[in-house]
Amino acid sequence: MTTPSPLTDAELDRLDVLLDRCTDPETGLGNLEMLDGFLSALAVGPVEVELPTVFPAIWGSGEVARRDERQTREAEALIARLAAEVEQRIRHDPAEAGDRDALMPLLGLPPEPEDGDARTDAADALDGIPADFPFAAAWAAGFLRGAARFEDAWTTWMDDHPAIDNDLGVITRLAIVDAAQLDAAEMSAEDMLTLDERFDLTYDLPDMLYDMYLQRLHDRRPAPARRADVPGRNDPCSCGSGKKYKKCCADAASA
Repeated sequence: MTTPSPLTDAELDRLDVLLDRCTDPETGLGNLEMLDGFLSALAVGPVEVELPTVFPAIWGSGEVARRDERQTREAEALIARLAAEVEQRIRHDPAEAGDRDALMPLLGLPPEPEDGDARTDAADALDGIPADFPFAAAWAAGFLRGAARFEDAWTTWMDDHPAIDNDLGVITRLAIVDAAQLDAAEMSAEDMLTLDERFDLTYDLPDMLYDMYLQRLHDRRPAPARRADVPGRNDPCSCGSGKKYKKCCADAASA
């Protein structure tokens, strides 16, 4: 099966426009960052998902007059290619990656400052970014939306694997941007992340996703076949003949 080609920058921009134009603003996934988080949850989670079944969740439940059939087909084709990219991305061990940035999710930043001082150095990555900018919050919100689609399965998965539960706790903190969300998550003001903390936590996202992917693979391995219990040689044969096993089926098997 041929792997779809990665989306170009122009195609990503086009998909971002289509998401903004065609999704319900209240219930849909209206930008690339949120969509990437949603698709990441599907790719690493405990449930095998056919992408077309979640398109309604991407568009949202409300009626969007601006979305027509042509735009829907165009967007869904681009979404399918992005989903394939996400699935490839999470399968790579960050510890062995030559380019860790290639394994990072799609995360948005504020527009570059207009004074010409572009952010190009990793050491200066926070320069010019407002301290209250919710870095990675949309991605985390999208991820939680994806997990919530299969809440029972995710709850069981987290109960079985404390590391998964811990990772979801980190992603939940990334999604929180105001006091109301803190209260809803039963967290205190100290749990609100600073911009520096957001950058530090998002650096670990490829590792979290890879670990979830490995756990998903492990949980799907078929259980080893168990050999049926064999009667002792002096036990009654299980065939019901009334003879001892050694004088019945065992004797026939060795003949």
